[in-house]
Amino acid sequence: MKLFIDTSIFVDVLRSKQVESSKLLFKSLQEGSNKGFTSVITVAELSVGAYRSPRKDALEKTLKLLSIVNVVDLSREIAIEGGRIYAELMKKGEEIELNDCLIAATSLSLGIHAETADEALEASKKIMDFVKNEAKKWM
Repeated sequence: MKLFIDTSIFVDVLRSKQVESSKLLFKSLQEGSNKGFTSVITVAELSVGAYRSPRKDALEKTLKLLSIVNVVDLSREIAIEGGRIYAELMKKGEEIELNDCLIAATSLSLGIHAETADEALEASKKIMDFVKNEAKKWM
């Protein structure tokens, strides 16, 4: 199965106290049971964390974890779709990060629902609900 991995799932595994469900998800990718994808935006977000970390091996561990998935570059089409998602949610009065909309647009471009640990957060729920509705239109 194809899985689109959001930044929060990577962070769950990179922390010293790993989240078991996220760890198992990456194990399934390593074993080949699933195929992982992520956005180049996630790479940038994780790089910030690695460079700000006091751990000397933070960047090395981040790059190793990223090597397990396919990184999808930001195309013009994805950027435009991310802008549309952002604008639509702003019209509804939602305060959303543009990065999250670009990540959502990347998963939508692949037709894959994003796996995220942030779904409990209101902003991520709104983006994922929007993306789910959009995906239904495309299928």
